[in-house]
This record gives sequence, C-alpha cells and structure tokens, in this order.
Amino acid sequence: MGGILSKPKAPTPAQIAPETTEAQRRAEERAAEEERRLQAQTASRRRAMRYGGTRSLLSQERENAELGVTSTLGPG
Repeated sequence: MGGILSKPKAPTPAQIAPETTEAQRRAEERAAEEERRLQAQTASRRRAMRYGGTRSLLSQERENAELGVTSTLGPG
C-alpha cells in the first residue's frame, strides 16, 4: 500500500535522456551569451552618452569645429 499513497520520486540524472540535458545546456549557454551581449550593449550606450557630446562638437562635418560653440541663445 505504500506505493499507492506515497509521492513519486524525481528521476535521477542517469534516468533523464541525454538529449534533454544537452538541450538544456545549450539553452543555458545561449541565455548566458545573450546576457553578455546585453551588458556590452548597455555599457556601449552609457559610454556613448558620456563621451558623445565632445565627439559631435569636434566633428569633421562642422566648419569651425575647433572654435567650439560661440553663439548665445539669448539677446546680445
């Protein structure tokens, strides 16, 4: 009667199909790679926000890039 009333036991790793464990390992590797890619993208975005202003002010497309910004917005 013990088999009827007790919970079934979880299968051991040897009982699980090797294809399943291999697929799970590949999925974990993909998730880790995606996380690394997102972290690098976030760091790149932060770096661009921090240093992007100077780069655009000294752009080769501007006529007098070395003079900087000399005009004011208000009167005078």
